[in-house]
Amino acid sequence: MAATREGRRIPTPIVLATTSAMVCIGVIAYWVASASAPEPTREMRGPNDVIVDGTTPEQAAESFLDAWRKRAHDAARTLSTGAAREAVEQRAADDSHLSPDEREIKERVWDQMATTRLALRIAESEDLGEDRVVLRGTAEGTFLERPYAREVQFEVTRIEGQWRVAQVGFGEILSDMPDVLDVTGRDPSEFEMRGEDVP
Repeated sequence: MAATREGRRIPTPIVLATTSAMVCIGVIAYWVASASAPEPTREMRGPNDVIVDGTTPEQAAESFLDAWRKRAHDAARTLSTGAAREAVEQRAADDSHLSPDEREIKERVWDQMATTRLALRIAESEDLGEDRVVLRGTAEGTFLERPYAREVQFEVTRIEGQWRVAQVGFGEILSDMPDVLDVTGRDPSEFEMRGEDVP
């Protein structure tokens, strides 16, 4: 019996060669499958990341609001058209001319203050026809770790199946704001925070 088993043994070089070939085939198969697999849906990678969503008027408006607050100009461009796009371009141009001190303030302060995503609470939706809708409501969230709410209005329009913000207007701030924005030990009057258009 032992002799029979000994006679049927596969030589070691053949075993090694076969195993090596199977490993190579497995690696190639995995590489091909990975290369042909669809890209996963992009998710937020960090607090200042913005998800561009133009699937509905409400999603487009809220995504634009987030991009505007975080000064994510590329995302805001994608989500806008008309007067809103012009406002984005002007804002991007203003940012490109920041002094070194102002840029330091933005990087150290503003990005931290605008990390949270605002929720858009719709109070009224008006259909203007021809794929145009006006949304009125409030932007709600936090600002400097305090509750924040502000009236806001968007006009959105559908372009090639995607909704885009055509106009945006910021109204009255409904929440109490800090009296002093001295979050860096410097007087806020030394620099222009961001104007009345900041949500």
